[in-house]
Amino acid sequence: MELTQLRHFLKAAQILNYTRAAEELFTSRQALCHTLGNLEKELGQPLFSNERNHLSLTEYGEYLLHAFRDLVADFDRTEADVNRFFHQSVTLHVSFAVSLFPFHLPNIDPILQEFSARHPHVLLNIDRRTPDEIVDEVECGAVDCGILLQMPTLRPDCSATPLRTSDVAVGSGPNSPLYGKKVLTLEELSTVRLIGMGSLDKIANPFWEDCRRTGLVLNYTVVPNAVDALYQIRNSLASGFNTFLNDPNALPVSHPAVPKALLPGYTWEVAALCPKNRPNFHAAHLFAVFLQEKYRSETYQAEEVE
Repeated sequence: MELTQLRHFLKAAQILNYTRAAEELFTSRQALCHTLGNLEKELGQPLFSNERNHLSLTEYGEYLLHAFRDLVADFDRTEADVNRFFHQSVTLHVSFAVSLFPFHLPNIDPILQEFSARHPHVLLNIDRRTPDEIVDEVECGAVDCGILLQMPTLRPDCSATPLRTSDVAVGSGPNSPLYGKKVLTLEELSTVRLIGMGSLDKIANPFWEDCRRTGLVLNYTVVPNAVDALYQIRNSLASGFNTFLNDPNALPVSHPAVPKALLPGYTWEVAALCPKNRPNFHAAHLFAVFLQEKYRSETYQAEEVE
């Protein structure tokens, strides 16, 4: 099967009229029928049924339509993306979550400078948003890349590249009933006020769904600023939910000098989310992979602050 054959088949399957399909393909009806005939010979099955001048798809034609429609559309988008990347400068719209600074993305400035030096024709247009805003922007395709702290979540229309990962832990001040605990249960979390940097259904969907299934009600407040969250945790005004585990052998660091209790079964990741429907998707994915490689290297591993 060739791409041209599939394009001609998809157009004929969409219109179900050989003459009109040929016109839209800027070819003759005879050439279109010849191409489709060769495709049917190659596959060994008829793709169209023509009864009383009424064209319809056969069982095999319907299968081929569903099998290749998205594939050809993806190829067309990729082809346009590649042509744009090779022939002109590309501007990537990147949003970083404000909650990532200063603890979760150390040394980001030299990393961005290195990327710009290596890819001078890729221009970075960077802003900062709350985690909730980034999820909304990514889901509606308003940005090329959104970077935030989240639990791994299936987003079918988006590519997720993890930059840093850690087990989920909860940090608590000295006057909190959770202070000094090593391991927590979901039920224990319902006894204290929790704060996090984004809505649970947006940034912690696996945890959120487990709470819903068990009927657990949490006293949870969104505090997107990391410094404000640290102040509340240290002064026992709340326990911090979206924190990394204090582990000197773990790559990520989190709020310093706050004891943390492990919440088994859940993982945080600083992830770069790239919507697949954006024109510059592949350039954005190139940027995401670059960040991933840098944060996995020893050069940019930050030490735990005590």
